[in-house]
Amino acid sequence: MTFINRNQIILLLSFISLIGISYFLSISFGENLAREKKVSKKIITDEDPIHIEEKLEIDFTLVQKYYLQEGETFTGALKQADLEDDEINDVVNIISKKIDLRKLNVGTLIETYTKSVNDKKIINEIIIYPDIEKKIYVKKVNNKFVAGEDKKKLFSKLKLYEVEIHNSIYESLKKIDTPDEIIMEFVQLYSFDIDFQRDIRKGNKIKIFFEIYTDSQNNYIKSGNINFSEIILDDESYELYRFQSEGDEFVEYFNSDGKSATKALMKTPINGARLSSGFGMRKHPILGYNKKHQGVDFAAPTGTPIMAAGTGHIEFVGNNGGAGKYIRIKHLNGYKTSYSHLSKYASGIQKNVKVRQGQVIGYVGNTGLSTGPHLHYEVIFNGKRINPMKMKLPSGKQLKDKNLEIFLAEKNRINAEVSELNSMN
Repeated sequence: MTFINRNQIILLLSFISLIGISYFLSISFGENLAREKKVSKKIITDEDPIHIEEKLEIDFTLVQKYYLQEGETFTGALKQADLEDDEINDVVNIISKKIDLRKLNVGTLIETYTKSVNDKKIINEIIIYPDIEKKIYVKKVNNKFVAGEDKKKLFSKLKLYEVEIHNSIYESLKKIDTPDEIIMEFVQLYSFDIDFQRDIRKGNKIKIFFEIYTDSQNNYIKSGNINFSEIILDDESYELYRFQSEGDEFVEYFNSDGKSATKALMKTPINGARLSSGFGMRKHPILGYNKKHQGVDFAAPTGTPIMAAGTGHIEFVGNNGGAGKYIRIKHLNGYKTSYSHLSKYASGIQKNVKVRQGQVIGYVGNTGLSTGPHLHYEVIFNGKRINPMKMKLPSGKQLKDKNLEIFLAEKNRINAEVSELNSMN
């Protein structure tokens, strides 16, 4: 029998331990490696680029936007998108049940959502945005087109803006982010009593209390009504309140005493224009000799909207010699107004059509004998041309009895809202 000494035993035990540790490590490493391989395999499967590419090929949708041009039809816009005629016809037939396509305005946004199948564009959805509050859509459901309509839920907010005039009214109000529609309405409200070319001075003050509408994310959507406005010229204040009398079809604006701001004719039928030539004798800029200027000229960019100075009927519309494109309106009580050198007429303006005060009837141009884009505006009273800037028109109606009582209560309510907003600013 051979005996193993102590050193040999220790060496043997160490060797056995080393083998055990190696075996344990190999098993652990193998398990971890296998686990890592499983994880790696899973990641590769989830991010397989071939899988993603196939998905994009199936689901890819092309979105295109079009803005309706002047003289263009909805059908014509879809043809520009290179869509199939049979699908265009189906879309037009379906969507016509929701909206009169003939009444779409220039600039209307149209969106097309299409897929490419066998090198053909197949319609998924067509959306029309006739205004900022609404969209009309046609989408394909189970290979059939269906039409629908969505409206935004709007939230009303009251705003109070105050500003001191430094340059023009427009520039001063735009510096505090006043919506263009509010500026135009403000100017129109005061155009009966104030000559914006001569009466406005640096340091005059404006206050406007009005509504705006926002969406659920508080994004501005549109402006609402002016409920109260004030303009301070030197030491004189002109306040106007929005009010609808009982039995009246339209809302009007009244001063603090309940007298209507509305008069038969507006002094300035155009917003933001510069009075470039007054009424009276002058040297004609083209003909070269002295001639009485029978109206007033307002210089403005081509395309600036021109409004009817008062309610009446179109007596003449068309080319009129040196006046170029020309409109004449017959009003009540012997008054007529004329508008010369237009670039074009507003939609629907033709002889014998009734127009309301403030309605856009045409656009500034440079037609006829003209040296630059402007509006030549005339007022004719009983066949005689008079100075629009100096004409004296009858005052607006005065509220009485119950209507006056209701108005004064409404005025107090509006004043309280203005005071509350003032205290918050």
